[in-house]
Amino acid sequence: MRESSTVPLSQKLALGCGFFCLLFLEKACEILAVPFYQMTLGVDPFLFSIALTIPIIFSTLLSPWVGQLSDNFSSKYGRRRPFVFVSAWLSAILFGVMWMVPEGWSTNSQLLYFFIVSIFFYAAISFYSVPLMSLSYEITKDENERIKVMEINSYFIKLASTTVQWLFPLAALSFFSSIFLGIKTVGWLVAILVIGCIGILPAIFVKEVRLKNHKTIQNTLSLFDNIKSILRVPLMQLVICIVLIQVGIAAYAAKMDYYVLVYYMFGGNIENGATWKAILSMGYAIIAAIYIPIVSWLSRRYGKFTALKVIFMLSAIGGGAKWFIYTPGVTWLLLLDPILCSAIWTAMTVIIPVIVAQASDIDREKGEGCREGRFAAIYHLTITFSIMIAILGSGLTLDLIGFDAHNATHQTPESLLSMRRILTFGTMLSGVLGIYVLYLFKKRIYTRSPSN
Repeated sequence: MRESSTVPLSQKLALGCGFFCLLFLEKACEILAVPFYQMTLGVDPFLFSIALTIPIIFSTLLSPWVGQLSDNFSSKYGRRRPFVFVSAWLSAILFGVMWMVPEGWSTNSQLLYFFIVSIFFYAAISFYSVPLMSLSYEITKDENERIKVMEINSYFIKLASTTVQWLFPLAALSFFSSIFLGIKTVGWLVAILVIGCIGILPAIFVKEVRLKNHKTIQNTLSLFDNIKSILRVPLMQLVICIVLIQVGIAAYAAKMDYYVLVYYMFGGNIENGATWKAILSMGYAIIAAIYIPIVSWLSRRYGKFTALKVIFMLSAIGGGAKWFIYTPGVTWLLLLDPILCSAIWTAMTVIIPVIVAQASDIDREKGEGCREGRFAAIYHLTITFSIMIAILGSGLTLDLIGFDAHNATHQTPESLLSMRRILTFGTMLSGVLGIYVLYLFKKRIYTRSPSN
C-alpha cells in the first residue's frame, strides 16, 4: 500500500488523460456514425442501431472476463498498466480503419464494413476501460482523496465532451473535397493523437499500488460465481439501478435531441442541426465542469445519497423545461438545457465511481480477495448494457414513430411530436425514478455502510 494517501498531481493528471481518451472511445464512434451513416447515407435507423448495439453487447459480455484477467495478472509493469498501453494503440488503429470504408460500395456493404470493424473496436475498449477504472479505484484508499481524483477525471471527461461533438462539423468542412475524405481525415487524427498518444499516458506515469503476496489474495471463484457474488453487494445494486436509469432511460430520451434539433428546429438542415448539437454538447460539458466542485461539496457535506436526490430532482425539473427550450427560432434558449440537466452527468463521474470503489473496499475487507477489476467490469458492463438499451431503443422508436431520413424536411407532424414527448417525459421519468430508487435502497445501505 501507499505510505501516504495523497496522490501526486502528475499522476492525477495522467489518469485524467486516460479518461479523456475513454470518453472519445465511447462517444466518437457514434457521434461520427449517426450523421454520416444514418442522416447522410440514409441507412435504415433500426439496422443502424443493430450495427451499433451488437458490438456493445459483445464488449459487455467480455468485460467481466477482462476484469478477472487483470485482477490476476502479474508483471514487472503492474497488473493494469500493460493492458492500458497495448489496448490504447490497438483501439486507435481500429478506430482509424473504421472510417476507411470505400465510397463506391452500396449502403448496406458500407454498414456491414462498419459493423465488423466495430466488433473488434468495442472489444479493444473493454481491455482499456476496465483496467483504467481499476487504476482509479486503487490509486488511493482515502475517500476524500479518491473524490479529488474523480473530480480531476471529471474535468478531463468534460473537456473531452466540449470537443468530441465537433468531429462531424469538422469533417463536413468545405475544405475537404468530400464527406468521405473529411471523415477519414478526422478519424485518423482522433485515432493517433487522442486514442493512441494521450491514451497511453496512464500506463506511463501512474504508479500502481504494489500488492504484497498477490498470489495469496487472488480470488479463486469462477467468473460466474464472482459476478453473482458482486451483484449481491447492496452498494453495487444501487449503482446498477442508477446507471440503468440515467444511461438507459435518460440517455435514450436524450438521443432524440439530435433529431429534434435537425428536423423540428432546423427543418431538416443536418449541418445547422449538427452545429447546434455541438454547441449544446459543449454547453453541457462546460456547465457540468462548473458543477464538479458543487457536486463534490454536496457529497462531502451532506452525503452521497442526499446529493444524488437533489441532483435527480433538478434533472426532473429540467426534463419538463425541455418542452419549451426546444423551440424553433429561439436557439440560444437551448443553453438553459445544460444548466438544468448536466449536474446528473457530473454526479455520474464524481459520485458513482466513488461508490463503486467503496463497494470494492468493503468487499476486500470481508476477505473476498482482490476483485477491483471485477467491480470495474460489472460497472462497465452496466454502462455498456444501458448504452445498448438507449441505442437500440432509439433506433426502434424512430422506426415506430414514422421517421424517414429520406424525407429530409418532410417529417410528419406526428413523428416530430413523438420525438419531443420522448425527449421531455423520458428525462422527467429518469429523475423521478432515481429519487425512488434512492429511497428504496437508503435503509438497507445505511445499515451496512454508514459513510454514505
